[in-house]
Amino acid sequence: MADEMYNYFDMLIAESPAPTAVSERRRELAGELKAISEQLIRLDADEAALADYTAQARALRERLEGHGHRSMRDILGRLIVGKGSRQDALDMADFEILTGQATPLSPPLELWLDGDTVRGRATFGRLFMGPPGKVHGGVLSLALDMLMAKCQDFVTGLGMTGTLNIRYMAPTPLNTEIRFESRVAKVEGRKLLTEAKVFAGDTQTVSATGVWISSQGDYQLRDAYAHLAEPADNDRETA
Repeated sequence: MADEMYNYFDMLIAESPAPTAVSERRRELAGELKAISEQLIRLDADEAALADYTAQARALRERLEGHGHRSMRDILGRLIVGKGSRQDALDMADFEILTGQATPLSPPLELWLDGDTVRGRATFGRLFMGPPGKVHGGVLSLALDMLMAKCQDFVTGLGMTGTLNIRYMAPTPLNTEIRFESRVAKVEGRKLLTEAKVFAGDTQTVSATGVWISSQGDYQLRDAYAHLAEPADNDRETA
């Protein structure tokens, strides 16, 4: 039986199919590289040890350079016409910054749909520090950009970030599970308006609003989410 074919426009943002054996190994390698990067921060080692580690890292890099790279143009070309393989779909999702499970740049940030809400969680280590012991605000901005972009799973069409407004309310700690949530606020033609919150425990640390601009004409709510166009009860009362 032939493998399932994947279409780029049907793929949920930041979600991927079950990993292949190759993708499992890539994720493991990325995890080790991320752990190494965490250890390097303020590493208390002498010059000789650092020189030895550098030589080992250089040798690994040179071995990696002996391999080629799968063509992103070819992968995207197959996915856009609905003929992408499972590995193609994984190669798109697994290397997204912050959410990709096969990149050492990712915590990873896990995103999923929960009814009318996009939810997320991540634990940020030393690599993502701004103030001592706290997550850098720019990292949270990137995380919110990706979180709110996933609200496009509620609509047809796909676009780019137009505006992102962020209010930092309290410090967000490192090495703590951070929770994210986002919702559709309004759909206005080619504009998708979203809102989001970030929590550390029971404390809200960030709030945000954003506007996404469709590159494919007007956004339309998918049938399952048509009720999102209805005004909230408090809006009816003040209308």
